[in-house]
Amino acid sequence: MADAAESTDSKRKLPPLKSMIVVAILLVGEAAVLVGAMMFIGKDPDVAAANDAELDPILAEQEKIVEVLVLDAKLPNAKSGVSYLYSTEIYAQVKNKHSDVINEKVQQFYNEIKAEISAIWRTSEPHHFQEPKLENLTRKVHALLNERFGIDDDDGEPILTKCVIVMGTGFRVDR
Repeated sequence: MADAAESTDSKRKLPPLKSMIVVAILLVGEAAVLVGAMMFIGKDPDVAAANDAELDPILAEQEKIVEVLVLDAKLPNAKSGVSYLYSTEIYAQVKNKHSDVINEKVQQFYNEIKAEISAIWRTSEPHHFQEPKLENLTRKVHALLNERFGIDDDDGEPILTKCVIVMGTGFRVDR
């Protein structure tokens, strides 16, 4: 009786070998079908974009990033109680296809843009001018220009790619 119990226990412990083989074959087949379908349907987006740019040199030229001078001025700040004058250049990095429109907007609204940027300079804290990359000033000017230049209708992305501020060391103007 003990031998009969042991033989039934050993049969229960081992799963059927045929079932395991069938399940393994099905899993491998399913994986092969999925991988094959993905390779057939999808392409690598980076490769597809690179191929499009190579095929169309005009499109590649339009997508290049160019810098447009927005402002070249001496901007004051007297927030610390002492007046400083900062020689400043502000550039907008945009795609080449937008450069003409941005140049027109800058020329059309030059004084308004200069007044808004001057207000940012006058109200900024003195330690903002000491930052190595001028992060606070760049963020404020980027937000201002981004709002002014708007969004590209073709792809829904902002026209302004990046804002670059080139600023010299401020010099004291009052004694």
